[in-house]
Amino acid sequence: MPNSLRLCIVAFNAYPAVNPASGGQVGGTETRAWLLARQLAKLPGLQVSLAVRTTESIRQEVVDGVRMIGLRDRFYRLREAVGGFASRRPGFPWIKVHRWSPSLLWQVPLLASARLFEARPGDPRQPMPFFEQIDADLLCCFGNQATAATAIASAHATGRPAALFLGSDDDLNPAYTAESVVRNPYGDTGATCYFSLTQSDSVFVQTPEQKQLLRDRFGREGILIPNPIDLHEWDARSVASLPAELHGGLDQFVLWMGRAENIHKRPQVMVEIAKQCPEVPILMLLNPRDPAVDAEVRRTAPGNVRIVTQVPFPLMPALFRKASAYINTSSLEGFPNAFLQAAASRVPIVSLNVGKSFLELSQAGVIVGENEAAAAEELRRLMDSPELRVSRGEAGRKYVERHHTIEAVTAQFAESLLAVRRQ
Repeated sequence: MPNSLRLCIVAFNAYPAVNPASGGQVGGTETRAWLLARQLAKLPGLQVSLAVRTTESIRQEVVDGVRMIGLRDRFYRLREAVGGFASRRPGFPWIKVHRWSPSLLWQVPLLASARLFEARPGDPRQPMPFFEQIDADLLCCFGNQATAATAIASAHATGRPAALFLGSDDDLNPAYTAESVVRNPYGDTGATCYFSLTQSDSVFVQTPEQKQLLRDRFGREGILIPNPIDLHEWDARSVASLPAELHGGLDQFVLWMGRAENIHKRPQVMVEIAKQCPEVPILMLLNPRDPAVDAEVRRTAPGNVRIVTQVPFPLMPALFRKASAYINTSSLEGFPNAFLQAAASRVPIVSLNVGKSFLELSQAGVIVGENEAAAAEELRRLMDSPELRVSRGEAGRKYVERHHTIEAVTAQFAESLLAVRRQ
């Protein structure tokens, strides 16, 4: 069959999106990978698997038509937390600290005692049996990091193509070169990320801006695939009952979501904005990735801020349904999946830096730049004007219905994947 394809999507942190009971946070990359995997599996001629990393054995091998391929690693969440701060080095003291965190005082000895500091090849650009043995014609890696480099090397070692699907704009950091020692927030070297960008057979991008950056910085042409959302599933789940502890007991609030880290998501910026609009209730869904940053946010947050650590993935539509507005304080992202979720829920958006094209075309919100006072004023305007909230919310919903449905995006993605296979 000319249009048949055995595809493996590599998204190591996506298992909590598949099985929320497994615990763990679900970000935009994981959401996108799982949505596309499920929809691709519905298409004739496509056999889809999802390579994930888990702390326990996978009990259900096929979920929604997608075969689960798990690499079991009980300590991977701890190793991932350490990876952004330190790495192993040859010779005494065997550890090189890139960024300090008090948590390293207990995390590093635990990993070292278990001899689990790195459960992957010393050089991530080398093949790994786990990926070499995956029964697939094509590997598609979500996010530019060490896992992608290893999967790409493994595919090529076994005579198969591999594609890279970019996440954050930092995946295109201009400091990434063949000899770069700069590290991304997850502890991977620029040389590793450069390998993924230059050795993958094709690169998928989320936005026109990423497409231009890929061309200007790395001399490659990207394939633009818009972010998808399953509106039928989203709408059905939005009416679910949401326990009060998952929305801080607030009846009306501005929603912020992200990791506790000050490079990309920048929760401390949200805290400063909240201080400038004390009459606006803020709900922060804060993933405690960096315990030191998490503690600082909780210590300095003003009285109008409520913080929750985790909301199960199936309840996210219900959380957005209760929100009056959504705010993004990131310095750098690809296309924020939360923008689609907000727009699908008819929730207006305020962004400091990211999503300019989407917001201008959709009229779903505004971008204010690095101006905390302007962000605070915009939140006040939205909370004081139901008419403005409805106007922007309806505009966002209509735009998503026209340009981001899971059915249309998946059809486009499938054609592109088949083209990569035929290269």
